[in-house]
Amino acid sequence: MLKRGTIHPLILAGLFISSITMVFYAYEKYHTGQITLGIVFISLSIMLLGLAVYGGKRNRRIGTGD
Repeated sequence: MLKRGTIHPLILAGLFISSITMVFYAYEKYHTGQITLGIVFISLSIMLLGLAVYGGKRNRRIGTGD
């Protein structure tokens, strides 16, 4: 059976920084009246933040051997 690999911490940090950037884009677009793009960027931010949290939990689970 293959050993499960972990996700590199720099990848997780990049996902987190990207999600923060998407929040700033969403605020900018919402402020200029482009509400649809604001919603799109908020959705992307939630998705990227979810991936970062999932990756961190997955790495911790693999590290403990569960």
